Amino acid sequence: MNFYGLFGYPLGHSMSPMIHKIIYEKMGIDAAYKLFEVEEEYLAQALDSLKILDIRGANVTIPYKKKVIPLLDQISPKAEKLQAVNTIKNKDGILEGYNTDYDGVVRTFERQGWTVQNQSVYILGTGGASQAAAHALQDQGGWVTLVSRSPDKKNIFPVIDYQTLEEVEGNILVNTTPIGMPPKIDQSPVSDQIVSQFDIIFDATYDKVDNKLLKTARSLGKECVNGLEMLVGQAIAAVEIWEDISIDDSVMDDILSHVQKEWM
Repeated sequence: MNFYGLFGYPLGHSMSPMIHKIIYEKMGIDAAYKLFEVEEEYLAQALDSLKILDIRGANVTIPYKKKVIPLLDQISPKAEKLQAVNTIKNKDGILEGYNTDYDGVVRTFERQGWTVQNQSVYILGTGGASQAAAHALQDQGGWVTLVSRSPDKKNIFPVIDYQTLEEVEGNILVNTTPIGMPPKIDQSPVSDQIVSQFDIIFDATYDKVDNKLLKTARSLGKECVNGLEMLVGQAIAAVEIWEDISIDDSVMDDILSHVQKEWM
């Protein structure tokens, strides 16, 4: 049996063990997945434990997606470009870093049938998830702009503030901020008026019920989806890396269906 896990702090809300359990069962993989809640001062030791205990890999979540990079032996070109790692593979004692959040975004848009080519994309937030979404959608031909309360001119993407966003009419609006996450699902990162200015709303947060942003989008007849497909998509991509296998896209429907049933 191979062992995998998730590094982050805190981790009480994580759905990852359930998702990975379903993936392993569906693919006939003999593996187990655990949560490793690690405080920052012990992060280096935690990575060493992968080698010592022969743990074959780990996912990385907030707040360590950037902080693990100097602790790894090598990172993939994609992770290098995003400057964020959410998947580590222990390959014979060599720790390799990857980013599968990017894959989760791509799979979500493909499954929704949403065209990105030549579409104006505005992404709320400038963190790790924002970078993954920005690069993924730009690589699909989208015109990407980030939105921040404190615009940083050093970012490789154009950045505007929320006041400027009020004057924008775009095609796709993506939320990568934590606003709208449980238990504050009655909060929205933008006004109803801003939502009305877009055709598609993708909220990278997820919960059993729609948060305020998605409720507003549905009431206005917008195409919209939460981040559950992204979460499952990035988990499948991580398993492909760890196990050196390819999982057919058709399997995702089955996995996602089981995740939704277990979650509800």
